[in-house]
Amino acid sequence: MSTPETTRGEPYQAPPVMAPSGDGHGPSSEAGGPGGRRRRRGRRAAALAAAGVLAAGAAWWTVARPQAGRDDPSGNQPATTTAAVAARDLRAQEKVQGTLGYGDTRAVANQRQGTITWLPEEGAVIRRGQALYRVDGRPVQLFYGRLPAWRELSVGVDDGPDVRQLERNLVALGYDPNRVITVDDHFTSATRAAVKRWQEVVGLDQTGVMRPGDAVWQPGAVRVGELKAAVGDAARPGSPVLEVTATSRQVAIDLDARRQPYVHAGDPVDIELPGGRTTTGRVASVGKVATASGDGDPTSDSSPTVEVTVSLDEPEATGSLDQAPVDAYITTEVREHVLAVPVNALLALAEGGYAIEVERDGRRGLVGVTLGLFADGMVEVEGGGLRAGDRVVVPA
Repeated sequence: MSTPETTRGEPYQAPPVMAPSGDGHGPSSEAGGPGGRRRRRGRRAAALAAAGVLAAGAAWWTVARPQAGRDDPSGNQPATTTAAVAARDLRAQEKVQGTLGYGDTRAVANQRQGTITWLPEEGAVIRRGQALYRVDGRPVQLFYGRLPAWRELSVGVDDGPDVRQLERNLVALGYDPNRVITVDDHFTSATRAAVKRWQEVVGLDQTGVMRPGDAVWQPGAVRVGELKAAVGDAARPGSPVLEVTATSRQVAIDLDARRQPYVHAGDPVDIELPGGRTTTGRVASVGKVATASGDGDPTSDSSPTVEVTVSLDEPEATGSLDQAPVDAYITTEVREHVLAVPVNALLALAEGGYAIEVERDGRRGLVGVTLGLFADGMVEVEGGGLRAGDRVVVPA
């Protein structure tokens, strides 16, 4: 019996188990007679140390553990205690590979004609209204917006969301001091006046016309990645200048698409950083479109994946590494409102199957069980009329 080593908790389909007896204190009538007692004493399994041991495929071994109240010919009486059968949710965590960084890179292309006269340093954070680079000494500033600039904006242009996007930036940067702009899809004379104020500050001709190359549009503040040009290079429309990313550190995971239904935004994630340090985060987003892996190789047996993004609870704890590999423990299976017992309560039966020893009304007897999910040192069990609150025997 084995499961992947990368799994903290896995659903496990057990072999056929012995049916419980009518009174719920033994696995079958076969085990009830004198011969059955002898077999039972030779078929008890040493309890597992933790759920991870079983999930990692550790071997089972059989030892004798005498029934409470019976003499042990060897003179050894293993110490036992009891634990409650719990009604709870179980969550299995699987170790997956992730990449620590700042998210996907986005290329920035120049739209002005001239010469590049200034570039930021790689790793610099640029915010709204700051220069992302300069052409002929004039800044190309960062404006916030998801729409690219594809047309000139001026009085008389057709209404559109790109006008609203521009007006929102002009207001945020203080170029509407008298608050006469109505932020909407319509370019008005008030919008034109605000554009002219902005052009005066940045050193452009005060035309009141916003051209596509006058600003760079990004969803928010950006972190400068790799520079694609150098100071002194010719600036031509469409030529690459640099790459940018988001400013928040995160972990990106390519998750097996079969696990996608079990992973949700807000789920906690444990992260192991290079060097062995650990930190925590939460699932920020779960992709809905599966992507084939294996680099397009049709013969690859790799499963399709979905992208999972994890935000960090303490980004500063991750240092300054970018594109660094990390291990992430992410919830990949959930069982709600199930009965669970400590893993070390399990007993393997020589004829196959598993049982637990239940204490009821001062008596102890074996109850055959089927196994479900292993997680957090517990295992999901069914069978034998078990109820929450029943006491099961475990090593002391």
